[in-house]
Amino acid sequence: VMTMANDYRGDPQEFALVVPVPTFLERDQIHVGERALLDHLDAYSAPRLVEYFDENPCRPRALPAPMAVAGRAQQAPASAADKSLGVTVEARYTVGEYDIVILSAEESTGLETWLTQNGYRIPTGAARVLGSYIKQGVRFFVAKVNLKEQTRLGFSYLRPLQVPFESPKFMLPIRL
Repeated sequence: VMTMANDYRGDPQEFALVVPVPTFLERDQIHVGERALLDHLDAYSAPRLVEYFDENPCRPRALPAPMAVAGRAQQAPASAADKSLGVTVEARYTVGEYDIVILSAEESTGLETWLTQNGYRIPTGAARVLGSYIKQGVRFFVAKVNLKEQTRLGFSYLRPLQVPFESPKFMLPIRL
C-alpha cells in the first residue's frame, strides 16, 4: 500500500501529484484516508530508543498468488491533441476532494507538455525523470485538488491518498 500525504501549506488549487505506478489502477483501489492515520505515523516515527529483533532473512517464504485483474474502467475518449503528444488518458475518477487521471505515455516531453497544458505544475526538466519511468512501461497516477468537492465535503486540509497495487518488482514511486 502506498500512502501519499502532504503538509502542503500553499494554495491547494496548485497542488498536484504525479506518481508512476506499475499497473492500471481501478477506481476502487484509490482511497482517501483520515488525518488520524498521518497523526499516528507521525507519532510512530518520532525519535525514540528501541530494540527490534527480525526474523531470519534467509528463511524461504511463499509468495502470495497474483490477483486477477478485474474489468477496466471506461477509457476516456482521446483527443487529437492527446494523441499527437503520445499521451493516453486511460481513466478519470473523482475520489473525495481529488480529481484523478490515469495516464500512459510514449515519450516524456509529450507527457510533460500534456501535464502543463492541463494545468498541472511540475518541476522544470521533469521530462528526464518521466522518461526513465516511460521506458519501464509504467502508468502515471495524477491527482489534483478539486476545490468544489473539498468545500462540499467540509475539509480545510488535504487528506492522504492511499493506493494499493501489486507488482512483481519492488518499487517506491517517489522520484516525482
